[in-house]
Amino acid sequence: MLTNRRIWLGVAVSGVFLGILFYQLDLSELRDALASANYLYLIPAIAVYFVSLYVRAFRWRYLLLPFAETRTRRLYPVVLVGYMANNVLPMRLGELARSYYLSVREPVRGSTALATILIERVFDGLTLLFFLAVAALFLPVPGLAERVSDSVGWPLWVIAASVIVPFVSVLAIMLAAATFPDRFLAGVERFTRRLPDRYALPLFGLVGRFLSGFEGLHRPSRLFTVFLLSAPIWIVEGTMYYIVALGFDLQSEFDTVGLMIAAMLVLTSVSNLATSIPSSQGSVGPFELLGALSLVFLGVASGVASAYILVLHLALLLPVIAMGMAHLAMSGLSLLDLTHGNIPRASD
Repeated sequence: MLTNRRIWLGVAVSGVFLGILFYQLDLSELRDALASANYLYLIPAIAVYFVSLYVRAFRWRYLLLPFAETRTRRLYPVVLVGYMANNVLPMRLGELARSYYLSVREPVRGSTALATILIERVFDGLTLLFFLAVAALFLPVPGLAERVSDSVGWPLWVIAASVIVPFVSVLAIMLAAATFPDRFLAGVERFTRRLPDRYALPLFGLVGRFLSGFEGLHRPSRLFTVFLLSAPIWIVEGTMYYIVALGFDLQSEFDTVGLMIAAMLVLTSVSNLATSIPSSQGSVGPFELLGALSLVFLGVASGVASAYILVLHLALLLPVIAMGMAHLAMSGLSLLDLTHGNIPRASD
């Protein structure tokens, strides 16, 4: 699962984004903001974040219903382990680890599970874009896009395309595969005929199981339900962002509570859409830069914004790493077992 090239590419991407952030930063302001913050707010904030992960497990249970009847409480540790792996492995390889770990705990093929995780990611992106549209009713979101464009040196159309096109394109492909599965499989079969038999048959089976993960997406009711289940996830996670913000007194930067809530919607959306950029473990770099830029654009001092976003990201990463590792340890497993596929199937 890991190669040195992937690791160093991710580190390079993260280094570029962090370099841009710290180049624009007054370190004395950052130091003062970190020193004056109230870190007691992290306790309820982290608890709320674990609630959001439980809601993710509930949504995943719905996506898996066509393939296996399971319980949210059984999926919750799998989600924790998957997010832990994403936080310690580069290029979002934790998604592969999560699909594999599910396959050894439940009667679901890893390729099928991976397809449902892809559905999750697409609907997460669409939900965050929807939140941005809502926040734009109260805050100058288009101006934020121009600010990001100036800071990273990319044209505005590149920024917009890189955020919107991947989610819409993948959704269109998934809908087409769900609506016309026989045509997709026929195309795969024509392709695999050109390969040696020892590769053709396994590849055809793998793709078939992956496409089966899109079961039912051609039905509007299923699409609508997945979207409805996605919104609470990000509302709860945005609540965590809000609680941590109280510890940095960010409420004093906004005239009303409503504007602060809108700002947290923008921050939640922009910082998490930034994690779709391939980078190092835990999407370090893109999350910090675009999150801090969002707050600065909305009127928060640069040092305070950067201090807040650094602490926020640590609160998102470290507790999940600890809980995921603890779950593996209590199960007699390790991250090495997970990445090398050395976990035996178990009924419990």
